[in-house]
Amino acid sequence: MTTTKHLCFTFSLCAVAIFSSACSKQTPPQETSIAVATAAIDTESNIINKSVNDKRHYRSITLENQLEVVLVSDPSIEKSAAALSVGVGSYQEPADFGGLAHYLEHMLFLGTKSYPEVGEYSKFVTKNGGAVNAYTQLDHTNYMIAVNNAAYDEGLARFSGYFYEPILDATYADKERNAVHSEWTMKGPNDYVIMSALDGATLNQQHPISQFNWGNLNSLSDKGERTLQKELLAFYDKYYSANLMKATLISNRSLDEMEKLANKHFSAIINKNVDKPVISTLAATDKETAKLIRYLPQTEINQLQVKFVIDNNITQFAVKPNKFLTHLISSEMPDTLAARLRQLGLIENLYAYAEADKYGSQGSFIIHADLTADGLKNRELVVGTIFKYLSLLQQKGIDERYFKEIKQSLDNDFRFIEKYNDYAYAMRIAAGLQKYPAQSVLSSAFDYARFDADAINQVLSQLTVANARVLYIDKNQAVDTDMDNFKGRYKVESIDKQMSDSWLAKAASIELGLPSVNQLMPENFDVVTAKYPSPKLIVNSAESEVYLTHSQLFSQPKGYFALKLNSAVDKSSVKQQVMAQLLMKSWRNSVLPEVEGEARAAGVNLGVWIDNGLSTWVSGFTDKQPVLLKTMLTQLQSANITEAELQNLKAALAAELRSNQKQIVIQQSFKAFNKLLNTDQFEDASLLAQIDSITAEALLAFRNELFKNGKPRVFAYGNYQEDQLATTVKQMVKLLPQQRVIEPAYFSPLIELTSASIVNLQADIDMTDVGLVDAKFTKLTPKTAATAMVLQNLLQPSAFNQLRTEEQLGYSVGFFSQKMREHVLMAMYIQSPVKGPDALLTRFNAFKNQFSKELAATTNENIAAIKDSVMVGLTQPPKNIREEARPLYKDWLEYKTDFVSHEQLIAAVKLVSLEDVQALFVELAAEDKLARVVVQLRGTEFKDAKFADFNQQKKVVSIDEFHQQKL
Repeated sequence: MTTTKHLCFTFSLCAVAIFSSACSKQTPPQETSIAVATAAIDTESNIINKSVNDKRHYRSITLENQLEVVLVSDPSIEKSAAALSVGVGSYQEPADFGGLAHYLEHMLFLGTKSYPEVGEYSKFVTKNGGAVNAYTQLDHTNYMIAVNNAAYDEGLARFSGYFYEPILDATYADKERNAVHSEWTMKGPNDYVIMSALDGATLNQQHPISQFNWGNLNSLSDKGERTLQKELLAFYDKYYSANLMKATLISNRSLDEMEKLANKHFSAIINKNVDKPVISTLAATDKETAKLIRYLPQTEINQLQVKFVIDNNITQFAVKPNKFLTHLISSEMPDTLAARLRQLGLIENLYAYAEADKYGSQGSFIIHADLTADGLKNRELVVGTIFKYLSLLQQKGIDERYFKEIKQSLDNDFRFIEKYNDYAYAMRIAAGLQKYPAQSVLSSAFDYARFDADAINQVLSQLTVANARVLYIDKNQAVDTDMDNFKGRYKVESIDKQMSDSWLAKAASIELGLPSVNQLMPENFDVVTAKYPSPKLIVNSAESEVYLTHSQLFSQPKGYFALKLNSAVDKSSVKQQVMAQLLMKSWRNSVLPEVEGEARAAGVNLGVWIDNGLSTWVSGFTDKQPVLLKTMLTQLQSANITEAELQNLKAALAAELRSNQKQIVIQQSFKAFNKLLNTDQFEDASLLAQIDSITAEALLAFRNELFKNGKPRVFAYGNYQEDQLATTVKQMVKLLPQQRVIEPAYFSPLIELTSASIVNLQADIDMTDVGLVDAKFTKLTPKTAATAMVLQNLLQPSAFNQLRTEEQLGYSVGFFSQKMREHVLMAMYIQSPVKGPDALLTRFNAFKNQFSKELAATTNENIAAIKDSVMVGLTQPPKNIREEARPLYKDWLEYKTDFVSHEQLIAAVKLVSLEDVQALFVELAAEDKLARVVVQLRGTEFKDAKFADFNQQKKVVSIDEFHQQKL
């Protein structure tokens, strides 16, 4: 968990990129802004510690300009990546130019002396199948690129130039100020963004955490003779020095070749011999601790946070005192803090997390609880129980057996560590080098050298009421202070002895215990002989259907197991859909946490969801999966739901549905889009209206129907032996109701999408911005899906450059395509703080006219290059078992049991021609060629702006009423 992270400039688009194409604040561990950590290991060695199963080759080098680089050679990869982190971030920017570090990150992307054309970088990366991004954090800034192997040298030439020859053209200053401002307006209303700022508002005002670091038009403006451009150049000139930079290069080349590339492209970065910035000011003094902070949220969240500012202990990463304590506090074993509070019906969730160096001079330790309606009424009891548990840890919790359990878990994870996206891997290493020595940059999260009771006690001694900052967060808080730059309001009170004694007195009768031994730790790491390279139907009976596939690339004791009971039980009415959501909340509150926490520590992940029937899955070490699956199925079916629990569930669901109106506008847009498309979906108001009518008896009856409907279908991929798998499934089926209702496969029906039909949703929302989704649909064939992928790689960077960079219509803007059942969906989308819906659609149309000229000038050679990039993405070796299984799993979900969709798509991409792409775009741009669905959400700042209307449209004001009509 964390604080400030601005994530920007995603040019690679996928399904989730709809929501991540703009900057975002996330919560990863903060990097140190003091001395680099060292551990009790051999730091003189130049060998990078890696997993015994990691076949990649590594080398750590330092260039003559003192830029440290980690090289990673992996002959199996088809895309190469690089990342470069700079050891400065928001902490280092001038207080009266808030967001300057973030703004600089934006400005760098606008060209270099060698490559001055704005937008050329993104087009190059997209053409070569890659992605580019950057983020600004409190104490460092990180830049990333990935491209096809053949384009790596040229990609590095473009990438490295940002660090020694950027243009930083003042011509684009206003455009990028607007971009940063748009991000602030988009994310600023979010409670988690506001609460991050609240942290700074209530800590030491002499510490840079108190500064506004998002940036907006006010903070990023001239201040007399101190102009924004001068401050920008001064910040870059002062801090963008090679000795403050750390880089990572990952490619299929040899280490020697990569070392040459590192010298070729990064040696030109100037070493200004800048001292690494040190934050010496305390984030919290006695004036800021022992405080009760009341926050009035924008949405209906009910939370309790107990926060501590602790000594910076980043140098103790190899003995992990923070990990030891967060493990015990977050445990869901019987009688532990979280388990007991759940049992009392007071919490939905409780966990602890720490950031060893969050404030540079100090770190952070947080205990977070999501409260039920009853928990909200008894918050003081929850606070008292938390401090009572901390006291129990002081008395009995510093036990070496927990160290052994945590160490075993970490050792298992590191021994069988899985590869993931090299782009993200490069980013992680480059960031980690700002924090850890190169030798430990891969292993730092897993190193557990010894049991250090003194280090643990040192942290625990700081988790006291006197050092606490307790946050009450709900809609009933009485507040008296407005926040700068955000809509949040809060109040700070001192915690006196009477208050703390009252908390402890309320918890006096609560019995608590320490975690018991984890029974799911894997013991057998044998790997079965790979027998089935493609899905094999090993069981096909009236009782069940089981497909088994063995990994061809990963000889690991891991696997992915999915069970699906397909039915329409949860979709047949509004009431059924409400019960599905209530049941899921019940399971997440009372059934899953105990088994989920134990499983996660043992290297196994699990999931349960209700959508077109019941689905469950487990992944990770296969040794104890049968035990976990049987336990999970038994508990899901047998857990009771009391009237008191049901009232808490109803209150939580109602609050969640009402709070949807305060979500980020682009998220609301796509949620409305999905509800509009699927005729078995209902508006939040309809769901809200049904909540009160649900009884505990009805909910349990719904659960029983869910389990007795649908034929049990299993998809298993990885380390499963055929006979044992069949036996496991047979045992699971026996745990299900034996009198089953098996109907034909149910898929959520889509609205009728006929050629030239237009469905136009128009709605006003309680947010300031406008959200727009303009989607066209064509019939799904391998050819249309392949052609749309190629078109996307041409159209997306142009749309981003024109609508976002040049016109500054919004920060979250773009184009994507994806398969949707029997259709290919192609859509443009935007969240805008500057224009109304009709004006935005006019700009979309103008862009399409402009792009048609660009497409007309496109050459066959350019299409061939883009096809090659798309092919690399489709055919590159998977990084792990789940990635390897994904195409087959998607087919299995859709009952496409010939399992050839992926191969068909690959074959189709090879045949795509320039004429195919041009023809598809003509249909996309035309008003009357393809079915069209438009979603227009009009914010409060544009209440008088026009909605867009069309000839022969079906105007939608109520989604539910529309679904009841025949299009």
